[in-house]
Amino acid sequence: MVEEVTDTAKKTLDKYIQEAKDAGISDVDYSIEYGAPKTIISREIPKKLDIDLIMIGATGLNAVERLLIGSVTEYVTRTAVCDVLVVRTDQENKPAQKKTGE
Repeated sequence: MVEEVTDTAKKTLDKYIQEAKDAGISDVDYSIEYGAPKTIISREIPKKLDIDLIMIGATGLNAVERLLIGSVTEYVTRTAVCDVLVVRTDQENKPAQKKTGE
């Protein structure tokens, strides 16, 4: 099971790397890690790889949903050892739409 998930992740990330290279970005890499995502993303990987910016998505969970299931993004923004850029998306991973009246 773990190998299957890892293979799928590698294939997906390889496609993203190719897209970045096609767009002219040559210094692109990825890392597949195992463990608690909150601490790996916010502390371990930035220190290990000398990361200065974490880009992370937010699906727009409300306060109750965050309380019940937790939020990796919220944890990372509060505890990261470097800057964090949050990219807001909806539940289908599409760009979040501005609500009427904002």
